Amino acid sequence: MTRCILLLALLLPACGALEPLIAAPVLVNPECRAEAQASPEIRRAGRASNFENQTQMRGLVTEQREAETRVYQDCLRRRGLPVPGGVEPVRRV
Repeated sequence: MTRCILLLALLLPACGALEPLIAAPVLVNPECRAEAQASPEIRRAGRASNFENQTQMRGLVTEQREAETRVYQDCLRRRGLPVPGGVEPVRRV
């Protein structure tokens, strides 16, 4: 029983390591959101997915989120709409 508790205590912090490195983007404009979600960069990262390799999946999800944000903001700029600003997103190491 003690071994199980010790093992559980060691494994719990590792669960947080599988979270994507950046937060999901907030996409308010419906036209630009559709364009961002249909971008070739996102589909390319989805095709490279290997669900058994969680480390790779974390990197791919991060890559997808960065690409989605970039395409969304480019769409907003083309339409002359304000781009959500502020500080650069926090990147987990």
